[in-house]
Amino acid sequence: MSTKLTNSTYPDTLDVLENETFTRFLSDEFRKLKGNSPVEYISVSLPVPAADPLAVLEQLPDKNQIYFWDNPEQSVSIAASGASVTLKATGKNRFDDIKQQSKDITKKIAAYSVVDHSLAGPLFVGGYSFSNHNIGKTWKNFGAARFVLPEWLLVQSGHLHLLTVIISVKDVSIEELYQKLIEQVTDFLFYAGNDNLEIPDRASDSSISVDNLPMAYEQWQKSVNDAKNLIHQGRFQKIVLARELSVRSENRISPTLLMHNLRSKFPTCYNFMISEPDGATFIGATPERLASFHHGRILTEGLAGSISRGNSASEDAILANNLMRSSKDRSEHEFVVQAIHDTLRPISYRVEHPDKPQIKKLENVQHLYTPITATTHEQVQIHELIDELHPTPAVGGYPASKSLPYLTDLENIHRGWYAGPVGWFNLNACGEFVVAIRSALLENKKAILYAGCGIVKDSDPENEWKETVLKFAPVLTALKKSEINDD
Repeated sequence: MSTKLTNSTYPDTLDVLENETFTRFLSDEFRKLKGNSPVEYISVSLPVPAADPLAVLEQLPDKNQIYFWDNPEQSVSIAASGASVTLKATGKNRFDDIKQQSKDITKKIAAYSVVDHSLAGPLFVGGYSFSNHNIGKTWKNFGAARFVLPEWLLVQSGHLHLLTVIISVKDVSIEELYQKLIEQVTDFLFYAGNDNLEIPDRASDSSISVDNLPMAYEQWQKSVNDAKNLIHQGRFQKIVLARELSVRSENRISPTLLMHNLRSKFPTCYNFMISEPDGATFIGATPERLASFHHGRILTEGLAGSISRGNSASEDAILANNLMRSSKDRSEHEFVVQAIHDTLRPISYRVEHPDKPQIKKLENVQHLYTPITATTHEQVQIHELIDELHPTPAVGGYPASKSLPYLTDLENIHRGWYAGPVGWFNLNACGEFVVAIRSALLENKKAILYAGCGIVKDSDPENEWKETVLKFAPVLTALKKSEINDD
């Protein structure tokens, strides 16, 4: 290679790109291209100095098409920017379509990694809407399914930090590709460097105010009672009703600042941020994992049944005990666990979970929680798994086939990606998805918040309304600390 590295600040990182093993990899791939190789993209993964993935995103001058994922329990964070490839699908076959598209693009990527790690190499990031139709114009740019192969992504796994850069090899020479790679890595290192960080100009006073209530209490009461009547008629056993809350600010809402506030306040949740080209951002801190999938091993969970946190240890324990003894909440929770078990059993060798739920405590709410593990048959892929699991009765209803058709009329809102599966997957079809609850859609100075709760035969409309207020609180509180002054 004739290009010389001039940035001496990060010699260990950049020297990797000059070693013989890597240059031979590039030469071999370009030699294959002359023989009609299907490769269209080169992916390079290399260790970089420690940097907060969210702070790197916050420094970017262009914050369209940025992505963030945080899994505190596994000490994993992912930040990504740009789109080398975009996968889209709609309709009832959207999961299969995304699976096939990702399979096709995998054949076109040649990946090189300095480190042998399960998260080294390209990752697709994105998600699915709650339903495959009736998305609503608010969500049109997100679509029914959208994943991107980023231009670069940073993975933090424990103390390891890995940068992956993806570059098109179309119509470029090996020298031009090498130069692009050097520029991408150097640019990243600039934004990741602690000496270059710029602090957002946070607004001194919050101007967040409720814009409107699309569903007033009287309408909510009617919807809950209508749902209960349907349950008593034997149409279904449970349905989850959601409502939205629209708020406005006189200041611009910063997605990265909101994400920082959410992950600081709710470190036991999965934190996610998906920003689309038009500037709209879907963001949340969800307690519910839909499924992680690693070489046939599935981790999922049942999460349903809620109560508030106490103001003292004793009150907190009493509330948790009341939740465990609540026939309404236990019934709601058992629908979820049974449905997941029944879904996994035909595609798995073994499904395991405790007989009784545990208590999962968050900052302002505690839930009934049952961890579930399974080992799937070899042919099962992650998108097939997500298709089977979504939506669980925790966000849809039970049985799903009988309850879901009633959602649109009872809710009178477009859920969009709320309560849909969002996450990531890699070239080996491993990955992790969460249920996108405790979430909001941001656009400049406006935010739409979403919250829902399960309705069963003995649900009380007023209590369910209070539960949605409780679930709005995390994002609403964080929003009040996430405004920045306009330029």
